[in-house]
Amino acid sequence: MPVRRRQGEDEVLARMRQQHGLIGRSQALESGMTSGQIERRLRTGQWRRAARGVYQHAATDRTRLSRLLAVCLAHDALASHTSAAAIHNIDGYTLERIEVVVAAGRKLSVKGARIHKSTQMDLARSTVRMAIPVTGVARTVLDLAAVVNRERLDDTIDAVVRDGRLRLWDLYQVLVSHARRGRNGCGALRAALDARMGDGGVPLSRWSRMVADLLVESGLGQPRFEYPVHAFGGDFIAQVDLAYPDRRLAIELDSVRWHHNLRSFSHDRQRRNRLLLAGWDVLNFTWDDYSRRPNQLCAAVAAALAPAVPSSTKSVEKHVV
Repeated sequence: MPVRRRQGEDEVLARMRQQHGLIGRSQALESGMTSGQIERRLRTGQWRRAARGVYQHAATDRTRLSRLLAVCLAHDALASHTSAAAIHNIDGYTLERIEVVVAAGRKLSVKGARIHKSTQMDLARSTVRMAIPVTGVARTVLDLAAVVNRERLDDTIDAVVRDGRLRLWDLYQVLVSHARRGRNGCGALRAALDARMGDGGVPLSRWSRMVADLLVESGLGQPRFEYPVHAFGGDFIAQVDLAYPDRRLAIELDSVRWHHNLRSFSHDRQRRNRLLLAGWDVLNFTWDDYSRRPNQLCAAVAAALAPAVPSSTKSVEKHVV
C-alpha cells in the first residue's frame, strides 16, 4: 500500500477515535481517502452510515454522544440548549435529548432531534467539548432562558457563576449583544439578572468595557478608556469614561449609586459645561440604556460620530426641497 494512502487511513482512524467512532465524508476525503475506499468500507461492513455523509466504525457503539455529533457533522450544526448544557457539564443537565442549532433559512428535519434555527450564529461563540461543536456557555444560558422555567433558569445561573465559568456581567453582555437583534429568551434572562444584580452591581470599569464592546460590535470603532480631556490652552478639564478623540466625542456612564446625590448632580453638570465649551460633544448613558435599549445607545453614538454636513450643503438641500 502506498505510504500516502496508509498515512491517510491512519489519520482517519485517529480522527474516528477522537470523534466517538465517527468521520464525516469531507473529513475522510481531506485526509487522503478516496470515494472508492469509503464505499468499500461501507460495503464490507467496516463502517456504517450514522447520518447523511457521516460514517461510524463498526467496532464502536452507538451512544447519545455519537448520535449528537453525527447530527452536528451532517448538518453543520452546533449542540445547543439542553444538549449544550449537558456537554458543558452544567449542574442539573444530562444528555437526554438531541438539540442542535443551525443557521436560519434552512429546511431541515432530523428524526429524533430537535432543530433550532438562528439568525445569530455569528454570536454563538462556539467551542468544542468532548469532540462536540457546541454553543459557548453564555449563549447556552441565553438559549436555555427561552425553553426552561424561571426556577430552572435561576439554578442554571447559580451553577455557572458558582463554578467560576461566568460572571453576572458576562451574562449581561451576551444578553445585550443578542437583544440588539431581538430573540427569544432575552426577557427571561434579563429579569433573572436584574433580580440578582440591581443598580451598581457592575463595577464602572467593567461597565465601560461592556459598552465599548457593544460599540465595536456595532462597527463604530474602539473608543478610548478613561480619556483625559484638556482645554485649548492645555488645562486639564476632565477624565471621561469613553472617548472618540478624533471626533471630540465623550461618553459618560451615569450610575444611580455614584451620580444621584446633590454634590455629584452639581459637579457633573459643571463638568459637562466645561467639556462643551472645549468643543467636545457629550453623551450620557445609564445602565438601563445599555441593558434595555442597546440599539438606541448605538444609534446615538453613530449619529454623534457621523461627519457633520457643511452649512452650505444644508442651505442648498433646503433650497432644492
